[in-house]
Amino acid sequence: MVSGWRIAGLAAILGLLGSGVAGLAQADVQPESTAVRHPTASGPLAGPAQATAAVVGLQLLQQAAAACQGTSYRGEQVMLWWGQGQASTSVVEVWHQPGRMTLVRASGTVSGATARPGMADDQDPDGMLGVSERLLVLLQSNYQVAYAGRGSVAGRPALIVEVRRPGGALAARFWLDAATKLPLRREMFAAHAHMISEAGFTTLALGARGLDGMPASAAAPWSAQLDRARLAALRAEGWPLPEQLPGNLVLFAASQTSVGSGQVIDLSYSDGLVVVSLFVQRGELARAMPGWRRVTLDGRAVYSDDPEQRSLAWSAHGFVFTLIADVPVTTVSQVVTTLPGTTRPGFWARMARGFRRLASWLNPLR
Repeated sequence: MVSGWRIAGLAAILGLLGSGVAGLAQADVQPESTAVRHPTASGPLAGPAQATAAVVGLQLLQQAAAACQGTSYRGEQVMLWWGQGQASTSVVEVWHQPGRMTLVRASGTVSGATARPGMADDQDPDGMLGVSERLLVLLQSNYQVAYAGRGSVAGRPALIVEVRRPGGALAARFWLDAATKLPLRREMFAAHAHMISEAGFTTLALGARGLDGMPASAAAPWSAQLDRARLAALRAEGWPLPEQLPGNLVLFAASQTSVGSGQVIDLSYSDGLVVVSLFVQRGELARAMPGWRRVTLDGRAVYSDDPEQRSLAWSAHGFVFTLIADVPVTTVSQVVTTLPGTTRPGFWARMARGFRRLASWLNPLR
């Protein structure tokens, strides 16, 4: 389930590689305040009530996965991320057409939107609030889910599902539209129930009529999904494409595209709730990298354009690595140290302005 959109799009990456255009606008906008009515005032349920809440919570998320695949909608989504002493906000407009494509555009712009194709196998749903059956399987392996009450988002009644870590600590909370079960909002929490991100609709129009005025796509989607056989062949050719990363992050989707500088592989890892995206390309980083700064993670020198170190780049052993994550910096450090080490500094100059905003499209329910 991802943050993340995750990456609101592989297509957005392709657009950046080709043109250097940034994908998201910044704005001080808060999602509509939501009234939450929980089953109890004292905390998680216990006994039979807890078991019932868990069954209902899982059923709701399964219905949400189906809604993400089959519901037409248009809306504005806001993503907020709280870091060390500062916050960032991104606003996008989203159009979703079942079985075809999702378009994402920075709010307030008039240029074309980035596009993502519909995914028949439900591996990689669209939008930063998407849910998929595949990620639900991972979620059940690593977390506990439970129905937690009712609320409202963007003027729509909602059902709330909480996700907790094995020890009971709150990890996430999702608001699902009461009528369609489409995800409307989600909150992510670090240790001690400290909220680190929030994403949600501020406006939403359901049904095909909401797609009127849908803009043209400004970038083609990524060209090909990679199956296990193709991944094995790439590994045999020397590509460093791990199956798993620290933090129970499992590879669940892979795709590729070709740009002027060569082939780019996109790998998506998740534990069912958070997501890490790793982009790998043959080559070395450029010597100049405006907008990026050198940081050290567990003794490894990498480059980041994000104060919270959610987007990183480095090169090693003939490959360039770009990491975009919606996980705590401690997990990011663990991931970086398991990948090939760094060599000399630099980065693709035309990507310097876009990757930080792309990190805001990480999706916790994809």
